[in-house]
Amino acid sequence: MIFYDFVLNLDPRTTACRLIVGLHGTGQSIGEPTVLPTVYTEPATRAVGTSGGANAVIGARQPVPKCPADSDLGVVVELQLSGGPASEYDKHSLITRAWVKVPLFDNDAKLIAGKFRIPFRNVPIKPFLHASELQKLEKFDDAELYYRIVNMRDSEVQSLLNISASNHQQYNQPTIPSLYKSPTPVQNPPPPPSIGSRMSSRELRLPSITPTGAPLLPRDTTIGFQVDRVKKAEYGEGKVRVTAYYASTGKVVQSSTSPVTCSTTAVKSNFKYGFHVFGQQEATFNNVDMQGDMILIARFYLRKRQDIVTDDIILHDQQHDATLYDEETLVAWTAVPLVMSTEDLSLRTRRNFNPNTMNINTGTHTLKLFYPPVPDSTQIPFDNRPYKSDWTRYGKASLRLHIFQGQPRPGSLTPSEESAEDGEEVLPEFAWLPLDRKTPPKEPFLIGDGFDLYIDGCRFLPDSVTFSKVAGRVLDRKYGVFGKDINTTVKLDSDIYNPVYENKIEFRESNIPPSATLLLKIYTLDNFYKSLSVVGYATLNIFVESGTERQPTVDQPGLQISLNEGAHQLRLYSQGPNGVDPLSESSLRDANIRIVPCASALVRLTRVPKGSTGKALEQSKVPETDWLRLGLHIPRPRYTDRIYYSSKCLPTKGESRLFHSMMKRPSIPMRDAVAKLAKAKESFYRSDKNIEEYIRNKLTKGQDNKAIDQDLTYICQYNPKSGVKIAVDSALNLPWTNFTHAHICLNPPGAFYMGAPHAAYDKLTFTELLDLKSTNTSPTWKDGFKHFPRRSFHRFLCAIIHLQEVQVTIARENYKYGLLEQAWTAVQLFVDKYAYTTTFQLPLFQGAPTPQMLKQLAREPCRDWMERNIRNNTIYLLEGASVFVRASDGRRDDELAGNVAASKLVEVNTDYIPAQLEADYTRERPGKVLESLVPPGKAPDQFNDSLAIKFKNLVYKLYEDDKVNK
Repeated sequence: MIFYDFVLNLDPRTTACRLIVGLHGTGQSIGEPTVLPTVYTEPATRAVGTSGGANAVIGARQPVPKCPADSDLGVVVELQLSGGPASEYDKHSLITRAWVKVPLFDNDAKLIAGKFRIPFRNVPIKPFLHASELQKLEKFDDAELYYRIVNMRDSEVQSLLNISASNHQQYNQPTIPSLYKSPTPVQNPPPPPSIGSRMSSRELRLPSITPTGAPLLPRDTTIGFQVDRVKKAEYGEGKVRVTAYYASTGKVVQSSTSPVTCSTTAVKSNFKYGFHVFGQQEATFNNVDMQGDMILIARFYLRKRQDIVTDDIILHDQQHDATLYDEETLVAWTAVPLVMSTEDLSLRTRRNFNPNTMNINTGTHTLKLFYPPVPDSTQIPFDNRPYKSDWTRYGKASLRLHIFQGQPRPGSLTPSEESAEDGEEVLPEFAWLPLDRKTPPKEPFLIGDGFDLYIDGCRFLPDSVTFSKVAGRVLDRKYGVFGKDINTTVKLDSDIYNPVYENKIEFRESNIPPSATLLLKIYTLDNFYKSLSVVGYATLNIFVESGTERQPTVDQPGLQISLNEGAHQLRLYSQGPNGVDPLSESSLRDANIRIVPCASALVRLTRVPKGSTGKALEQSKVPETDWLRLGLHIPRPRYTDRIYYSSKCLPTKGESRLFHSMMKRPSIPMRDAVAKLAKAKESFYRSDKNIEEYIRNKLTKGQDNKAIDQDLTYICQYNPKSGVKIAVDSALNLPWTNFTHAHICLNPPGAFYMGAPHAAYDKLTFTELLDLKSTNTSPTWKDGFKHFPRRSFHRFLCAIIHLQEVQVTIARENYKYGLLEQAWTAVQLFVDKYAYTTTFQLPLFQGAPTPQMLKQLAREPCRDWMERNIRNNTIYLLEGASVFVRASDGRRDDELAGNVAASKLVEVNTDYIPAQLEADYTRERPGKVLESLVPPGKAPDQFNDSLAIKFKNLVYKLYEDDKVNK
């Protein structure tokens, strides 16, 4: 067993790390390489690794069953990193940086067991080198792999050890076997290994090893299948039936107990967007009558539905199972050879299974689906052709299944909640181009010098924009105005989401202070509110202290400053400065104001040439033909020219995913946006002057035309692949005396409240990390966001948050846990096909929701339902009690930080709080610190873990006893 513990001494700019491992001799590779999970790096402490470096805890283990004891064998470990040197263009992709070969046996064929550290070597990878030959290769900086090799019998004990980089001194250099050894007589080789027993999700397995020159051995005749999912099929209820055939005869393959055929249970497509998810539905067949012409045919049966939106949970009725299996419901099929051969054989000659040239086609297969009829098994080719010309694709649908020999593969094939199946965590090309200024400005800016400000354009404005303009001013720290007001026009043929302004403003004033800041506002006529709004605010310091990037904070004479010259990409923020705190370039960032995701402004500051009199030149006093030559007009560059300093717009993980959707938006010219909104005669649009005048009038503030701030809901339409995320952060004024935990489910379907067997369709999500520093009346939880991926859009989809009081008593020497009081609330997650991304304060209601309530909630807006039922006394408020919940689009959770400092303001949506009762929901009642309620003899951390587990068990016990709503 090999334990990959951690990697030390990485470059401090490295953000993530992944290992790829494979077994190699000096003459051949054995099996396919295995990809270990990606892990994030963490800064090195003084006691661990190189000061200022980064470390990565791998925490993976890998069995190597029945491996031949050969000093030539070694495990090649490929090191992939994101960030660090040579990653300026793409800081997110994992790139192979180094490698090493871990020796397994010494020259006496003894296992090299123990704790070891070994340095990585620079690429290229040379896997067939002997481990001893790596000593001549150049090291990859100081990076080292820390690992353990143990006998399989000791693996369970070793797996219990705590993995910590602080124990790095316990790891020694391994004994490297020499390249040359005396020949030894060939012993009888061990039998080929089975795949082994089930492992945890972080445990990995090397391929089976058959030594070179081994005699013919019998193969494992146990074959099985795991069906994962059907993707991009029509909506409805579907099943998959898998059957193995002998292609030469068309007969079904036989095992010792039954024919090799199996089917899944039926699943619905309304649960996960675009998927019929079967999970790891599995069948195993023992003692299969092996032939080389075996082929697997999968049939997909579907009971179609026209609409994908449902108000109720749709579950399969087992008694109608048989109706799914007829010619009318067969919608697609696919096939894959069950046996692969290294020889080109006819069907007749393939019949005899030859282990030397044939093997079972194991692994995960993603197969294209085709419309019926299903061809005879004798007509399906074994070669590498994708499909015959007379087979018609079933749209873009595909089936994913896993074929195994021996023991089944551990773990579900279904993508994890954090899976980026379509690569959307990788930044799209040209969405953002990184560029830092190499040297700070040094040339002094003197009295009489002037500068020009170019407003070039904006990038990736939100969905809510139509036509737009930029307004702004140059202000000092006390908001005093200097120079001209900025008020741009816009190019009518530019895209509304990526507008081009191409405006230039000259500043020739001699009294602009060193602390001056440019404040810009981007105005638009909001597409949803149909009123003037500010898309966002941006700031830029006009000057820096010479030789630095610092903005001056004082305006004293004699301070040497330089113009903050160059092209700048400025991030847009959803609100402006408060007008009280001193204004600076960092004001919006430091005030914790939310960004407008992906949106930025492109501006340039340029120095101005002086005339013969020593004064800065002005365009109005120079012939236009000389502007370009004298530098009074510098054409707008393309963004792809990579001249805009962009480090302050470094995309977050969520923005990287949003960029993918935003780049798919169709381009809409400004003039088309005006035509849609103005509703004037066609002759009106033939004049650019008319259009420009219309834009100017609509985007001018007035007494009757005040601007609203950007609604951050309307950034980018919901993408079901990303799903939604919900965090239950804290409660306020609970009338309880004990501990509190919560669980979350989405409605529809609201499966848990429907009773058996529906809860298995959509399981609850629980809080687990109760903060024992909080009080029993106002508890907080530190779980953060819970992900609900691939949720189909439903206009009235709600999150149901259910809180329950947990009592802990001591009975003799045992602790007894019980559920007492309960309360619940709901929050709607969508509006106009956009997912809310904000923090809500939600009123709590007594008891638990009934199935009838959930059906009603699935048919109307959540707030309307609440207000009506409060008036009708159908639901009862828990007086003054509320819960704080963060809800977000699955791509935007990083906009709602949960660990905001107490000194920072957080915007909270209180629309659900009943009118005239706002004061009751702001005053916090005193309570007892939860840590003081921990039973004696219990360590707080240990108790907290057990409390979360007991809470889950108690909730499911209610479900089993059918007492959910009682």
